[in-house]
Amino acid sequence: MKKLKILFVSIFCIISFSQSYSQARMWENFTDMKELTSVAVSENSVYCGSKGGVFVVSNNGTIIEKFTNINGLLSNDILSLYLDSQRRLWIGASDGSIVIYDVNNKSFKYIYDIKNSTESDKSINSFQQFGNFIFVGTGYGIQKISILNFSFVDAPYYQLGNYAPRTKVTSLTLLNNLLFAGTISGVSFANVSTSNLNNPSSWTNFNSFGMSNSVNTVASFDNKVFAGTASNCMYYENGNWAGYPNNIIFNSAVRSISPVQSRIYFSLNNSVYFANQGSLENVNLYLENVRIGQVTSFANGNPILASLSDGLFINTNQGYQFVAPNGPARNSFDWLAADGSGNVWAAGGGFTAGFYKLSGSTWTNYNTSTYPSIGNDNFFRKIYANDNTVWALSYGGGPTLIEGETIRNFNPSNANLPGIPANPNYCTPFGGGFDNQGRFWLSIYTSNNSTNIYCYTGDGQFIGIPNSSFINSCNLEAMAIDNNNTKWIVTNTPEGVYFFNENGSLNNFSDDIFGFYTTGDFGIQDINDVIVDKNGEVWIATNNGVFIISNPLAAIQNPNNKPAPVKLGIIEGNLRVPFTQNCRVIKNDILNEKWIGTEGNGVFHLSSDGSTLIEQFNTSNSPILDNKINSIVVNPETGIAYFGTLKGLSSVTTNAIEPVAEFDEITCSPNPFILPAGVDMKIDGLIENSRLKIINLTGQVIAEFDSPGGRIATWQNSRNLNLPSGVYIVVAFNRNGSKVGKGKFAVIKK
Repeated sequence: MKKLKILFVSIFCIISFSQSYSQARMWENFTDMKELTSVAVSENSVYCGSKGGVFVVSNNGTIIEKFTNINGLLSNDILSLYLDSQRRLWIGASDGSIVIYDVNNKSFKYIYDIKNSTESDKSINSFQQFGNFIFVGTGYGIQKISILNFSFVDAPYYQLGNYAPRTKVTSLTLLNNLLFAGTISGVSFANVSTSNLNNPSSWTNFNSFGMSNSVNTVASFDNKVFAGTASNCMYYENGNWAGYPNNIIFNSAVRSISPVQSRIYFSLNNSVYFANQGSLENVNLYLENVRIGQVTSFANGNPILASLSDGLFINTNQGYQFVAPNGPARNSFDWLAADGSGNVWAAGGGFTAGFYKLSGSTWTNYNTSTYPSIGNDNFFRKIYANDNTVWALSYGGGPTLIEGETIRNFNPSNANLPGIPANPNYCTPFGGGFDNQGRFWLSIYTSNNSTNIYCYTGDGQFIGIPNSSFINSCNLEAMAIDNNNTKWIVTNTPEGVYFFNENGSLNNFSDDIFGFYTTGDFGIQDINDVIVDKNGEVWIATNNGVFIISNPLAAIQNPNNKPAPVKLGIIEGNLRVPFTQNCRVIKNDILNEKWIGTEGNGVFHLSSDGSTLIEQFNTSNSPILDNKINSIVVNPETGIAYFGTLKGLSSVTTNAIEPVAEFDEITCSPNPFILPAGVDMKIDGLIENSRLKIINLTGQVIAEFDSPGGRIATWQNSRNLNLPSGVYIVVAFNRNGSKVGKGKFAVIKK
């Protein structure tokens, strides 16, 4: 392995990524931290590793710190925690990254070697200290690292006895000088003091009595080593292996084994048992109907349990409770929307996820247990908002309307909505949008009545639009509605884009206008999303770029001679290069700039006409959680862009904030403006489509430019201006000069 690379940083660092065209971006990530994978105790604190990062709980159950890849971690998918003798917390992740957090001085060290290696399974599954060394159980064997200088010692221990090279190690423990490794092939152990661990013959294997099942956990207790598998539990003593002396434990799938002072705890599928030292045959039920991983304790011996779904089970001032940071119910974000109050809504997309709301910094999670009125199914795939009306679409449970505190679910049993051929009560809405009258339209994925498009007319009433010959038997997906009330709908069967206009009459189907674009019209295989931008153009995201229908009215005026879609191209130098990314989702912001989420290359932010790449965000150049983007929304109230992934929700600040209706106070930042500067000046407090002038105190116009249309404008390249020190005036006005606002700023020339 290459020489170790370590980076030292302070915990107080703020991660931001500067773009050449504007101020530094501020990022935030939102993850579910209830699915715990590991815990470690340091005096009066418990460090909790989860699938969404690390959080710290005090001995009274208070959450005192939280770490993600924004403020210290390299990955949020944490698999293992270990506190060494120097009070340094070793944090292992699924991507091979190792983060070492010094509890004493709150600093981080990073080890990148495994993360940057070519190993196919880089997971860091376990740590075990022996003297001045840390043994690391990985997806390909064992590594040995010095805790003195953090250098790797020896080559990787790839082959443990007769097991295949690069056998995955799931757990490590020590018994005196013997290092025991639980692997997916059984248990292997060797003397770490006298053996050459790179020699496979130094390792002894054990996989009898069903131990060939993948070993989930190994732990030492009372001069014995215990090993738990998917089917049983064995223990090693004085050179021999034996089955656990109680059938409840011996015949069970054992997820985790945790020695805690004079007790040993066994986490089974849905229960936790314990036995006392010297009395292994007498096991006691500690907790049932829960899924628990690791068990630990403070010095008082009170057990602390890591739940696989509900956080940390700890004795608080109010007795035992589950403790976890407020966050989304799951890390899956299938679809996003923003309402008129600035709340962000998300459809989880998992069978049990439900949907979530982010209000300020507080999450509210909606599922059939916490809010029974949402219906009888938690499989919410899409969500839409208009002002303060929200529609959450459950695939199977039908659409749910949220208006303030009122929640109402609609399904075939209480509304004119279809089921599927195999189940008349299983309703599958999969797309939606609001028309010019504020009415909500639904596209149904599968229908049992040849009607896949519905309009909600209020008071619990839906009107269904019979399918035309283009979509007689169909699966409908995403929908967008243009300025002429034409519905543009992605179809999975047949593959293409269906357009439909009711011609101003909901109940008269004879005058409806409709047509169809096949995938052949685009020259691609898959169509994934559709939007209508602020110019009224239809933008279509496909597996091979984005296509634009610039005159959608022409499609309705003559469906048999519909306008051809034009493929988006990016200007690079003097050339127009076709945009060929696999585009999963597309959205436009208040400035009409486009945000495109891709299958594997993150987010592309384009100019309003799509010809200029403003920026790209991926996991290499930003803290975005994943390169596969499921959903995007840019909140016009705050200008924050949100990116939904299967690893959580990422957000970044933008200038796309809704303009003010009237000028009040125009502010400039930074102020004073110290030249030369590291950023361009921002001007805030603008009405829509403002014109700006920068004037010195003698009345000379220094600069004149247009705002992009929103509340904030950037004085491009102002960082490099050669302006003398002094006070400058900003004047902003609308096109006819009937509205005028002003502000001022100071320049300090170095």
